[in-house]
Amino acid sequence: MQQPRRPTVGDTVTIVRRVLARPGTVVDARAPIDSAVATLVAPPVLTRDGDSVQIAYTVAVWSAGQNDLVLPGAVIVDQRGHVDTLPDAHVPLDVATVLPAAKTPNAIAPQAARPWLPRADRSALPFAVLLPVALLLVVALHWQWRRRGPKLAPSAARPLPLPLNDVRINAWVAAGEARLALEHLALAAQDRADLADWQERVARARFAPVTDAAMAALVLEAWERLRPEAP
Repeated sequence: MQQPRRPTVGDTVTIVRRVLARPGTVVDARAPIDSAVATLVAPPVLTRDGDSVQIAYTVAVWSAGQNDLVLPGAVIVDQRGHVDTLPDAHVPLDVATVLPAAKTPNAIAPQAARPWLPRADRSALPFAVLLPVALLLVVALHWQWRRRGPKLAPSAARPLPLPLNDVRINAWVAAGEARLALEHLALAAQDRADLADWQERVARARFAPVTDAAMAALVLEAWERLRPEAP
């Protein structure tokens, strides 16, 4: 066991105890019970050293004079689950007092209580100075926002449809892209009431097994009715 030379009341000391513990066993160190003599200021530190374990207790001492500090025996659990509690250890502590040596403790009068520290004066001056500035800033930002107006999100540009003509229609049909031509013609005829029957047939043809020849016939039919007249 280790102890600093002549600690005084309130000092922190470290007491090291070595216990026999074979490798593989679990050691549980218990704290001192008598807090009037010493109190544990940190969990015990266990260090394995061969077939033994060193347990370091860091305690603060409070009682002046010769003291007997009792360290409860550590609990050891071996690999088979057997539990063994070691006997308590008695540590002599010689603690020096912090009181004047010329007088007995009973003759020393405690010092009078010190006066309360004055609190800082609370003032509303910072709020009175900063509040008008904050209000002016909010009004200026609001006026600038009203002047500019809310920022509108940019709308996506809508692509303009390419103009239809005989060359494009015939090229799509010749290339086997009658369905592509049909979609362009359906878009051009969406506002034509006279092509309502054709629109219905196109809607049925989109989801039906229609031959390329039938699709081409629908394309040519609509193009004949939609072709602009030559000037």
